[in-house]
Amino acid sequence: MGRDGAQTSRRVLDAVGRIVTARGLEGIRIREIAAEANLSPGSVLYHFPDHSQLLYAVHVDTVRSYLEGRATAAVATDADAAQRLIAVLRAGVPPWANEHVIRLLYGLHDLARRSQEHADLLTELWRDELALYVEIIRAGMAEGLFAVDGAPEEVAAGLLALEDGLVLHRISNNSEISSDRVVAVFAGIATEQLSCPRIAEYAAAGELPGVS
Repeated sequence: MGRDGAQTSRRVLDAVGRIVTARGLEGIRIREIAAEANLSPGSVLYHFPDHSQLLYAVHVDTVRSYLEGRATAAVATDADAAQRLIAVLRAGVPPWANEHVIRLLYGLHDLARRSQEHADLLTELWRDELALYVEIIRAGMAEGLFAVDGAPEEVAAGLLALEDGLVLHRISNNSEISSDRVVAVFAGIATEQLSCPRIAEYAAAGELPGVS
């Protein structure tokens, strides 16, 4: 695909993302996508002749963008494991994370109920996020910061599920769950699970030293 083709595909993917975020998955039409992307319907069909392939491409693109942000936070320099844990959490919570990407990601989750292809993608996302948490927990244990009662993988899975639930309430406009509340609740439970008061301290401090 040449540069022009790549740019057109990018415009289509972005247009579908905006439509899904604003109105959900139902009723997406080629003419609506074309109008949103400022392209002709024929151009949209040329690059994405199959509707299901188009939605899958949007899902893959959204997962990639989301994971890139989290992976970047996970390798922040000059940070201990407690700092990295909060940084990775915030990389999945608006406004520290791109709210459009987060809302789109959750909006696309429903596709996993209808398609094994999308379910497999969601499974890969879980595994990749889980691996980030496990690596940080193991690093914290090696640093002498974390003490884990049980397998690090199980603790990580619990924290990841907690995060997912809190963020879902945050983007669903639950007035009881602000972004700061997401971080505070997560940090409080992680502090207990990992026996590390620094986690709550870093969460309450706001900006994290050594984390860019």
